[in-house]
Amino acid sequence: MKILVRLVVILLVLGTGTVVLGNLAERWVIYPFDARAVAPADVGLNAIEARKITSDGADLVVWVAEPKRGKPVILYFHGNAGNLANRKGRFKHFLDRGYGLVAPAYRGSSGSSGTPSEDALIADAVTVHQALRLKDKPIAAYGESLGTAVVLGLLEALPEDARPQAVILEAPFTSIPALAEQHYPGTGELAEKIENTWRSFERAEALTMPLLILHGTRDDLIPIDMGRQIFAAAPSKEKDFHTVKGAGHTDLWRSGTMARMWRFIDAYALDLR
Repeated sequence: MKILVRLVVILLVLGTGTVVLGNLAERWVIYPFDARAVAPADVGLNAIEARKITSDGADLVVWVAEPKRGKPVILYFHGNAGNLANRKGRFKHFLDRGYGLVAPAYRGSSGSSGTPSEDALIADAVTVHQALRLKDKPIAAYGESLGTAVVLGLLEALPEDARPQAVILEAPFTSIPALAEQHYPGTGELAEKIENTWRSFERAEALTMPLLILHGTRDDLIPIDMGRQIFAAAPSKEKDFHTVKGAGHTDLWRSGTMARMWRFIDAYALDLR
């Protein structure tokens, strides 16, 4: 809940008319990344290579692992806490399944340079997609919390024939102003003044491919109703909403959840164009 407390600070600053200070503060709230660069081998992921890709003057760290024959690549966008190394357990599960991995580190995270913003993170996602020629590979895009908004921004920016074959969204939110209003009624209008509004509900129209949404019933940061709104707005004819009973915001990866993910990925992300 720290992000929500910090968001109130931003809104109070904006309420005084100090827009410049507010814009600086919102980066502190929305993007509290861990900037430390950790080598994949240092966390036991020897099959992953840390590469660097330049995007509009920023050097981005990208963790990459090749898939086994006939397996897809997971294009993974992490949440706003920690760094890539904090997702080592998840990445190991992907590798154990034979899946490949492309996991970009946002600007200011995991050794990547630059300053994060909504426009920059989406542009960087496009750059990574193009640089690694992901258009020509079977891809399942996975977004975690903030990463769900990055996935939707990427989908909107890509032409339809270059989009991933399947998408998994873990605890998606509709927008930052909607989150502010949800937790602190009356602050949504103020939140419209910030630069990084991440309007995922509007971008959900790009979800035309098979879609799986994961959301916990006890998520006290992003309410499950927001996940349901994204699900309803997605035009995909092949979509599934997986409710994780009793789960909060960060503990959705349970045995039943993983089994559901593997079935989904194997059913849809192996269908090569």
